[in-house]
Amino acid sequence: MQKIIAILAVILLTALCFAQDRGSGVLSVEGPESAGVWLNGQAVGVTPFIMEIPAGWAVYSIRSPGYWTEVFIANIEQGTELKHEVQLKKFGKPMSEIPDVSHINDLRTLENLYDSLYNQKSVATPDSVCIAIFVADYPLPVSAPDSLSETSAEYRYYYDMYTYERELSFNEWYASCSGPAEQNLNGILGRINQLGANQVHGFVPVSGGKFESASASNGLKGYLELNLRSPDGRADVAWKGVWENDFLTGDALVKALTAGAPAAMAFLTVQNQTVWIPVEGGYSRHFYKYYDLNISWNGLLIPMKGSFFLPEWLADVVAPKDSLEPQLLAEKEAPKKPLLAKIPGGNFQYKGKYTQIRPFAMNISAIDQGLYKENCGKKDFGKYKGDSLPAHSISWREANSCCIAMGGELPTEAEWEYAARAGSPGKYIWPSNANPKDYAEFDGKTPVAVANKRPNGWGLYDMFGNVAEWVKDDGFWFGKYKYLKGGSWKSDKDDLEVENRVEEDARYWGTHTGFRCVFKN
Repeated sequence: MQKIIAILAVILLTALCFAQDRGSGVLSVEGPESAGVWLNGQAVGVTPFIMEIPAGWAVYSIRSPGYWTEVFIANIEQGTELKHEVQLKKFGKPMSEIPDVSHINDLRTLENLYDSLYNQKSVATPDSVCIAIFVADYPLPVSAPDSLSETSAEYRYYYDMYTYERELSFNEWYASCSGPAEQNLNGILGRINQLGANQVHGFVPVSGGKFESASASNGLKGYLELNLRSPDGRADVAWKGVWENDFLTGDALVKALTAGAPAAMAFLTVQNQTVWIPVEGGYSRHFYKYYDLNISWNGLLIPMKGSFFLPEWLADVVAPKDSLEPQLLAEKEAPKKPLLAKIPGGNFQYKGKYTQIRPFAMNISAIDQGLYKENCGKKDFGKYKGDSLPAHSISWREANSCCIAMGGELPTEAEWEYAARAGSPGKYIWPSNANPKDYAEFDGKTPVAVANKRPNGWGLYDMFGNVAEWVKDDGFWFGKYKYLKGGSWKSDKDDLEVENRVEEDARYWGTHTGFRCVFKN
């Protein structure tokens, strides 16, 4: 189809060149704010649009995200202005009964409801719901004008352009359309996400422990390890720290905690957010963000000072290391191998909707020049050279090819933003009382070495500043333009908000453009 369109475009453009002998006219288009205008298959501007073009037949399209694309054919007459006010039609929406879950405060009730609906997803697939809505809702082609026949070259070109634009609109609609079951699931996920932002605390049994007494302490001071596991496995974590008490020995504490009828009890504080591990019939869910451990003994509540460690089977999913910071997945003896952090799956609010993200691995920093040269070929990085400096002056196509060469791909904007946030709902990834310069290189004069600042909560460095990073998503012009995220060393602090993005031509590059990759099973 695209080859046919290209051939017809050449024929029509050639005809337009001859038509210049007849003079020119003006095409003026009003429509939704910043709708894209395409003339004879080429992007020419946005609305409000006005342009002088050769007299003769012209085919133009109006595109805007969230609206059906419209295609028109018009005869531009010499010395006249054709004014066209376009009223694009918004996407249709599937209708469904979405249960009200705003009053449900029990996370497990919501999760059970989610699992039961998840098993019914096949009842309402895009093929049975979304296609029907598209066919019924998408604008029909216009008939051939009176002075043209259905078989004329001009009208056949218009119809081919209509078919092409209809396919683009369908692809956009198909990707965003969700049937009744999906809408219900998204509503439940939204409530789960709200409850997941809270911290909860409660009693968790101690399944085992050990104590190593410090010398000359009579067992009142030493190194303590405790294993805590709830009956449902939702809480499963080890705690390691120092025990020091004037009256109770560490051995006596372990015995009191692990007895059949415990004389001491352990209380955990966790974030009410779980990692979802796919199992047959739904998901197995487990806490992975632990904050505090308190021991209740003999009427006293004793705060414990130490660190939490997830079991290996769960650490493979959320990949934390000491104090539950993300684990780096690289062997130290292989410096040219990409260093990765595993990003746990979850859901978050993206562009006003709750979006579920599956677990993936991500480069801990932007790709540096040494790694680029090792895996993606030679490149002259100009005056900002150095193996530890970020690979810059990278176009989207170069970034995409390099990720593929390393066995990965560029992140989607949703994946990038989810990883950058690391569970934080704020505009910036650093704490409100922190110095942003500790986390990001911005408002500077040159790029700096990668991983030279503090990481976010999932072990990712330089998500903001240093070099802006390409993501996979198409920009407004459906493939020709792509997005950069995170700002760069040239940016102001205000440019480093998580949701900010910059749209650029995919061929664009500069000393502030770079990338990192994601890796999926």
